[in-house]
Amino acid sequence: MKFADAEQGYEESHFIIFGIPYEDEEMSFRNGTKEAPDFIRYVSWDYESYNITNGIDLQEIPIHDAGNLGIEEATRFIRRVIKDGKIPIAIGGAHSITPFLISSLKNTIDFGVVILDAHLDFRDEYMGDKKSHACTARRIYELVGKEKIISLGVRSASKEEIEDAKKLGFIYYSSLNSDINFDKIYLSIDIDVFDPCYAPGVSNPEPMGLGYEVLDFIKNLAGKVIALDVVEVCPPYDDERASLLAAKLIRDFITWKVSYKKFGK
Repeated sequence: MKFADAEQGYEESHFIIFGIPYEDEEMSFRNGTKEAPDFIRYVSWDYESYNITNGIDLQEIPIHDAGNLGIEEATRFIRRVIKDGKIPIAIGGAHSITPFLISSLKNTIDFGVVILDAHLDFRDEYMGDKKSHACTARRIYELVGKEKIISLGVRSASKEEIEDAKKLGFIYYSSLNSDINFDKIYLSIDIDVFDPCYAPGVSNPEPMGLGYEVLDFIKNLAGKVIALDVVEVCPPYDDERASLLAAKLIRDFITWKVSYKKFGK
């Protein structure tokens, strides 16, 4: 099953969706994110193709769904998508996919990284694994440097992570901060940035989270976003709220991106 309204070929498409059904051997709490790409595709058909708020119809936008890829294949593929001047949209999978993708792009184009996540994910290792989802921000920080990364929505971290972040100058906020000066942005959305009342079906739910203001935040950034990933939906624990929200974020992002280009914003 393809993502709804993503039925055009690669060459003619401006937006390229692909799934990465990858998760760590140790997911720290809930397993099942590997099922997310296909489940998010399934629920994406719940929505009308027409976006009533901006008058854009997804059926009139060339979108391609490249299917599911392994992590190594995905790192090569996203580099090709960027070089071809298209917008890659990756559906995880665990948040541990993001450093792989950014590593593939960092010598291709200059960009900053914006992470929306309930968790700081700044551990140097988790249970001996430096590639764990719990180390995502730390690995990205090492790849792009402290001036090119910011995490927003953070409300959970270990004492050691906080100490390391302070020592290394890693910038993070518990709320949304619109003062982002990157000209081009890789946007990584961990669905657990939302409060569990909006997205209960995630790998590591954390209460006291954000609400639908996240959508307005993404809308305001959309013009600068050159790549997007949406991660950590966990279908075995989802009543479809998290999956529906992930699908909506992807669909709305495409229309917002088109709106910015259409109106020269």
